[in-house]
Amino acid sequence: MKRLLLLGAGLIALTSPAFAAISISVEDIGSVFNESLALPAEDTPGSGIGFAEYFEFSLPSQETVTISAGDSAVGNERITGGVLALNNWETTGPAPLFIPTGSLIESSPLTNQIGGQSASVTPDVLSAGNYFAELSGISGSSPIHITVDGTITGTTVPEPKTWALMGVGFAFLSFIGIRRSKSARYAI
Repeated sequence: MKRLLLLGAGLIALTSPAFAAISISVEDIGSVFNESLALPAEDTPGSGIGFAEYFEFSLPSQETVTISAGDSAVGNERITGGVLALNNWETTGPAPLFIPTGSLIESSPLTNQIGGQSASVTPDVLSAGNYFAELSGISGSSPIHITVDGTITGTTVPEPKTWALMGVGFAFLSFIGIRRSKSARYAI
């Protein structure tokens, strides 16, 4: 009986489309500005179903952004072919799915580790604008639902004119320090 059930589950998995996006959600997590924002926890569908989760966010200024996602799935619960991607958010599709679209910036596969899976995307510097993270793959063959969560962390990057002004300030302080030390030497 057990073999018959496994054979039936295998036939269903082989005949179903690989990335038929059964479970799609779009979450707007707001602006990222020198802080970490949690990606909303989401359940993946069970029994080997393709899925994609989208998390939209905006940067009010130029920032270095790190995106990470993980789950605690083990064994046959693990996501297969899982990918975490960072994209420019250019448009959002029509109802009812509202799927964001845009060009890929960087992606990373979900890797297995003790106690689950994880992925991290760390591009250099992103300009102010709108972006979205996408986590996609095929849910585990077990019908148990797993939770996908993570964070988006942004760090403000000073503009070049800020660096230049800071350099001028340090040069001025150095000049004053040198003059004071020379005048102190002659005063003795």
